Amino acid sequence: MDLGNTPSGGASAPAPHAVSANELIAEYAAACTHRPPKDVLGHLAREVRKLLGEGIAPAHIRAGLERHRAKGLHPSTLPSLVHEAMNATPTVPVVHRSWTNPADVEAAYGGDL
Repeated sequence: MDLGNTPSGGASAPAPHAVSANELIAEYAAACTHRPPKDVLGHLAREVRKLLGEGIAPAHIRAGLERHRAKGLHPSTLPSLVHEAMNATPTVPVVHRSWTNPADVEAAYGGDL
């Protein structure tokens, strides 16, 4: 088979489903305890459309919407929340380790005790 030709029989992969702003806002509203006011949802939808238009991944926008829902901020802050979600560095948890005597005192302190 020549790699430059398309396969016969229509065996091409399906086109990926593009997520719309309305779908993301519907997900957002469904996850809220109480439905947000229409103006808030409309403003969020406009912000989501802009972000999708810039090529921002829907997963990042979902993460920004989750942060928005948790914080209850003005809809115009969504781009900042998406930026925060996209560029947040994962924090490494600090594990507390209680102090213990060294097993080999000579190796630990070099005989300075």
